[in-house]
Amino acid sequence: MPTMAWLHFSRTVPVRPGSPAPDRATQRRYGFGIPSRPMSAQPEDFLVNLRAFADAEGVRANELNRPMEILNNALGRVVSVDDRPPQPSQPVVAAHLANALDAATNAVGGLIRSIVDRVGWAAPYPEYAGESDMDAMRANYAYAPIVGGAVDVISAGSVFAPYISEEVFVGLVLQGPNCDYPSHVHKAEEVFWVAAGTADWQRGDAWRVDGPGAVIHHLSGTRHATITREEPLLMLFAWVSDPGSIPVIIRD
Repeated sequence: MPTMAWLHFSRTVPVRPGSPAPDRATQRRYGFGIPSRPMSAQPEDFLVNLRAFADAEGVRANELNRPMEILNNALGRVVSVDDRPPQPSQPVVAAHLANALDAATNAVGGLIRSIVDRVGWAAPYPEYAGESDMDAMRANYAYAPIVGGAVDVISAGSVFAPYISEEVFVGLVLQGPNCDYPSHVHKAEEVFWVAAGTADWQRGDAWRVDGPGAVIHHLSGTRHATITREEPLLMLFAWVSDPGSIPVIIRD
């Protein structure tokens, strides 16, 4: 059984040994350790902020050091896309994104607010359309690629990321209230950062409850599921291996 990690944000900015501690202005710039506010809307600033966030997370938690190094290095090689067609949205976004953003008062919320106006939203698993549980899930769930491949394979190309990379996949997830995302598995190693919302999480054979500030790390092949409660779940995620892999629902 692959190992899992259960992590939480610290309230300060971690630094590498020998580096000076960030001053308050630096913390405020990157949104770490303080209630977040909207960051600059400049595209290059988002990448700077995301790389700084990844670096800080890798220092803060040993479990994340390797995946965050992979992410940070890959983000230095992304290509910005300036000529995307108009991007789609989904019903769950219209219904719940605003409330979720209002509730996202941590550093991840700041990152999300700085990019959310530039992304499109897709429903995953088009290949499962017509199956009742998956139709219910897809109607109340959406994801938004931020850094991804030239073609988004999960949505069969229905959405385009503002940044292109063949090394990593970074995006947002919005899961509406009382939504059951069934047990599934994929080859990609992934990290979730919870900006808002509380949910029941399955990892392997274990279940637990996680809320805002939680960080969840799944190694490749880890079986997992998510069931939301009375509030929407808003998250940032990163796949740091096999970004072109497609999740597969597990039917017991």
